Amino acid sequence: MKIINNLLVFILFLTGLANARVVNKIIAKVNGQAIKFSDYEKNKNSVLAQYQQFLPDFLSKAGAKEELDKKVLEQMIDDELLRQEAERRKIKVYDRELDNAIDEIKGRFAKAGSAQSEELFSRELEKQQMTYGEFREKIRRQLMSRKLIDRVIAPKVKKPTEEEIKNYYQKILHLIKNDTSTLKEMSEEESQLLTTAAAKFKELVNERIRLSHIFIKAPEDAPFLEKTKAFEKAKEIKKRLEKGEDFEELAEKYSQDKESAAKGGDLGYLYRGMLPEELEKDAFSMRVGKISGPIKSKFGYHIIKLQEKRARRKLKYNLVKDDISQLLSSSKFTKELLAFVKQLREKADIKIFTEESQN
Repeated sequence: MKIINNLLVFILFLTGLANARVVNKIIAKVNGQAIKFSDYEKNKNSVLAQYQQFLPDFLSKAGAKEELDKKVLEQMIDDELLRQEAERRKIKVYDRELDNAIDEIKGRFAKAGSAQSEELFSRELEKQQMTYGEFREKIRRQLMSRKLIDRVIAPKVKKPTEEEIKNYYQKILHLIKNDTSTLKEMSEEESQLLTTAAAKFKELVNERIRLSHIFIKAPEDAPFLEKTKAFEKAKEIKKRLEKGEDFEELAEKYSQDKESAAKGGDLGYLYRGMLPEELEKDAFSMRVGKISGPIKSKFGYHIIKLQEKRARRKLKYNLVKDDISQLLSSSKFTKELLAFVKQLREKADIKIFTEESQN
């Protein structure tokens, strides 16, 4: 059961478009090597898109944009330091390794045949205004840095002991029970990691249901006649279900929640607190296979069907031992990597240029 694989990092790959008017500006120099403003803008746009998709709450915070801008530049400086150190140590990337890495990336663009993957890959490069040669060089540099990290960092990371794993397991149990006392003596990074891990494990053991619905839109501020028509439509669908018509087919045809309608009304697995109050009580009290009558929420009318139901479970050590071991190993790896990059920074000549300094 591998559920913690992506807690520490997610990799950003092909980047966004640059503004032509700033293409020649330099935003920083690392040991004399320039970091172009255009490349910075590409990376920033890509990171912003990732945050918009996966961490939208972060972007709503005060100062989030400035913090993100700084993080992107700092990461680009770190990447350049690792690349330079790899070159200093004469780390090689052979053509076969590079070809294999690029083939793997191409394969991510389509599950269909290689011809379609190649076409989609070419379109992506064109959209990013990147030549194949530029892309190949970018991957070569990334592989150099990866080899450096594997050579320098990996040997320093010791496998977590049984005692370390059990101690971390106990801390997770405390957080699942809403006891946050264990966080007081931790650093901000350690606290965030433990809190995220506990939330993931809590999802595994909490009571959950799998629900489908047919949704007819009727917002609270809609005219009375519109609400009445929506209710009558929902009642008519309910009658057709009672006569034996297929729920998925009716959801695909009539539900106004387009995303779930495309999946026959399937909303996936849900936990308490994820549904509107008006729906949650009925949804969690229904029997599997049962279909409700139209239920009014502030969004409109819902006809819900309970597909699966699982009772709350106890978090058992043997089930999560390997996940915790992997999490601790990843945490140790990250600490060693940050310490290594810090050493490189201390010896480096890093210059950052503001907009004012370039005008």
